[in-house]
Amino acid sequence: IVEGRHFYLIQQRINGSVSFARNWSEYENGFGDSSDFWIGEKIHELSGNHPRLLRIEAVAWSDALFVCEYSGFTVGDASANYKMTLDSYLVGNSNMSEDSLTYHRGMQFSTFDRDNDVDSMRHCSAVYGYGGWWYKHCLKTNPNGIYRFSAIKDASSMIWWGATTDRANALKSIRLMLRLA
Repeated sequence: IVEGRHFYLIQQRINGSVSFARNWSEYENGFGDSSDFWIGEKIHELSGNHPRLLRIEAVAWSDALFVCEYSGFTVGDASANYKMTLDSYLVGNSNMSEDSLTYHRGMQFSTFDRDNDVDSMRHCSAVYGYGGWWYKHCLKTNPNGIYRFSAIKDASSMIWWGATTDRANALKSIRLMLRLA
């Protein structure tokens, strides 16, 4: 419950206990433990026919909390390669300096063994940490990248652009959640 609203966690990384360098099948089925996890195709079950509010809470290594929200978030089914769509970035509900997720809107999910990005020169998941994501040319955010145990901010790391004016921000933790009520 956040501000009286009920959310369902679809992804969480808080301590690096689980590697997110996983293949397509693992992302589809979901994986993880109680602290670091991805819920898999259940994201489609929660959002496919009911566009949801998506909330992202990212904590930088300075311990600053950055929040952003998006309306109309949906993820398609397996036949659509879990294509992600969203309506809009909710500026009034966000404290980030830049909207990074809209760049990925309309993309199919990619993993290192299933390349669905639109970059013809490289396979984004394989180049940027082997995590699964809705890569385009390749990314503005990489929450499933390599968990670093310090503020390393290369594009293969767990990063979110726009959390501050410093562009790519190395993250200590991140949570993606869908509003259900």
